[in-house]
Amino acid sequence: MGVFPKFIFRVKIKENLIALTFDDGPHPEFTKELLDLFKEKGIKATFFVTGKKIEEHRDIIKRLIAEGHELGNHSYSHKNLIFKKKSIIKEEIQKTDNLLRGLGVKGEILFRPPFGRLSFTALTVLASLNKKVILWNVPTKDYKECDPKVILKRIYKRIKPGSIIVLHDSGVERIGKEIVRQATIIAVKELINELPKKGYNFRTVSQLINY
Repeated sequence: MGVFPKFIFRVKIKENLIALTFDDGPHPEFTKELLDLFKEKGIKATFFVTGKKIEEHRDIIKRLIAEGHELGNHSYSHKNLIFKKKSIIKEEIQKTDNLLRGLGVKGEILFRPPFGRLSFTALTVLASLNKKVILWNVPTKDYKECDPKVILKRIYKRIKPGSIIVLHDSGVERIGKEIVRQATIIAVKELINELPKKGYNFRTVSQLINY
């Protein structure tokens, strides 16, 4: 075990395989819409879920597992881990792992930090837990974008074999501000129709890593 965990932004392969990843869920509406799309096309994706949302939507987690998608750890409460003590960081990670295990997740559970940010303290905790940290090489900023064309433009500009695309199926609730992910849904619908025509196929992050 090293001092730092392994970071993965993209998997270096020559084959046209890519991973769709979704953060902050599950969401009772938008995650289900995505699952319906993926089920129709036989596509598997990776969902980095928060512990609080797991507790609220266990039925969706069970569906994700049953339909063969990968579940990753996105902390328990989606708080910025930069300024947290070691004990709090460890609890944030382990609590979510335990929830996923309790619902039937097997094998390695990958980790993606909230906001993609980590402190030195968080790095040492992740290394001690033998966690792989999954980031991305295709940012979409869909969490603040209402135009699916803009999301798609960002993806098409950066996509390459082994790419990890970051999208959001939910978000952090703010008082008086509704979470809207329809632009993401529309963009994903085009992606799963058009990328195979360009020779790309979809895999989970673990499938890319182990390819």
